Amino acid sequence: MKLITIIISLLVSGFTYAGHHEKTTSAQNIATATQFMQTVLAEPVIAKGLLHNEFDFEFMGVSQLSNVMYDKETYFSKWMVTVGELIPTGFRKLDVVDAIGDDKAVALMVEGDADGINGLYANKYVFVFKFSDGKIISLREYTSDLLVETRLYKQKLVADD
Repeated sequence: MKLITIIISLLVSGFTYAGHHEKTTSAQNIATATQFMQTVLAEPVIAKGLLHNEFDFEFMGVSQLSNVMYDKETYFSKWMVTVGELIPTGFRKLDVVDAIGDDKAVALMVEGDADGINGLYANKYVFVFKFSDGKIISLREYTSDLLVETRLYKQKLVADD
């Protein structure tokens, strides 16, 4: 009977440790994704250090910015340059308001506020991060295509009769 108690005790502590380890990895991934969001605009060298060498990025949707793949280098040399051109005075606010994640991926809900080249650009985003070897290997950005097109590209809404 004592042996069964010891085995059960070991099993329970093993499961607790495994659960604790997964929670720790999840928390680390959320912290890394959040740090990326906090540094990508102001401290790109720090943000770049959080990325895996095989990193890829895509802005999702159907806007003029969508469906182009960027790697670790072109994310900063092309994508971030484009963002800077469309939002020349930068973001007044880019806040992580919620996060969910596990040991493989994280989704950050983010709210931004800026002046775009065509007026107020207050958007809400979901950034989906995937991880490999503790680094961000993939990032997908989801946001309002309508707001991107009207506030950043000066497209007009017209009735479809």
